[in-house]
Amino acid sequence: MHTIYIHIDENLDESQLSSLKQDLQQLDSVGDVEVNARMPHDMLVEYEETGITPMAILRELHRCGVHCDIMTC
Repeated sequence: MHTIYIHIDENLDESQLSSLKQDLQQLDSVGDVEVNARMPHDMLVEYEETGITPMAILRELHRCGVHCDIMTC
């Protein structure tokens, strides 16, 4: 498993973060998603590199209407 750190531009509440987490966990090869309501701009996504790319994860977040960037991969 690999992890990417994503910075979210929007100010999302706990419910919105939870919804994003659920959406990402539905993707094949995404193992875990960590969000924290106290740090709503940060997200960690664990994924299998053989099944999905960091850019595909970013595209999915953009499809959900979230503006974000990959900080580390």
